[in-house]
Amino acid sequence: MENKTGKYLKYAIGEIVLVMVGILLALQVNNWNEGRKDHTKEQHILSQLKDEYHANLLQLEQKIKHRQKIIEAATKTLQYIDEPFGVETDSLNAQLNILIGSPAFKPIENNLINSGNILLIQNEKLNQLLTTWPTEVLDIQIIESIWFTTMWESVIPLYSDYGILREGFYKWWNDEQNLKWILEGTNVNPFQQPKSSKSLQTREILKQKELEGIISVAVSVNYAANLQSQVVRNRILEILELLNHEIIVEIE
Repeated sequence: MENKTGKYLKYAIGEIVLVMVGILLALQVNNWNEGRKDHTKEQHILSQLKDEYHANLLQLEQKIKHRQKIIEAATKTLQYIDEPFGVETDSLNAQLNILIGSPAFKPIENNLINSGNILLIQNEKLNQLLTTWPTEVLDIQIIESIWFTTMWESVIPLYSDYGILREGFYKWWNDEQNLKWILEGTNVNPFQQPKSSKSLQTREILKQKELEGIISVAVSVNYAANLQSQVVRNRILEILELLNHEIIVEIE
């Protein structure tokens, strides 16, 4: 009886051990499958992010060029104000027309953080950069909003007072580069070519103190926006480098 009891006990213990091993193996296989699914999903997210940040880089560089064009036009206008003699009307208007524009960086938005998918990204450095990205973009947009407000509340009314707004908009819509900034294409000019001008004389315009103030704001604000844009540009390049590294590791 004692021998039979011992055999039954060993058998029962063996069964329990086998069951426990089976459960552990099942859990391990399930975890492996879930890990593989998460890794596959992570790679998909990384590839998508690579495309998005590449597009963001191209857009940001375009906005930097646009702001640089505004800075150069404003700087040239300040030179005209300092030395107004011999300044031609067309030359002045060409510079002033460039200021009719407000570059706005609008990167591709994703719900990576809100959806919780940010947790799938294993690279801690990349995870951190993606998390702080919205704040860095906001810094640019805050500066951009200053020039946007200045343009519509000060530049446009001032040009209207000078009598150069109609011609300014006409020439602005004829500039293919401006269409590229906002439309990425071509369009029909909504204005007819002005037949007469009721504008102030060039020398009178250059004497206006309000113009000098607004031009100075154009230089300062757009320069500040470009400084922050360079910071964000470097961040994009850093993100792209990490994304390329993570994707290459998976391919290998």
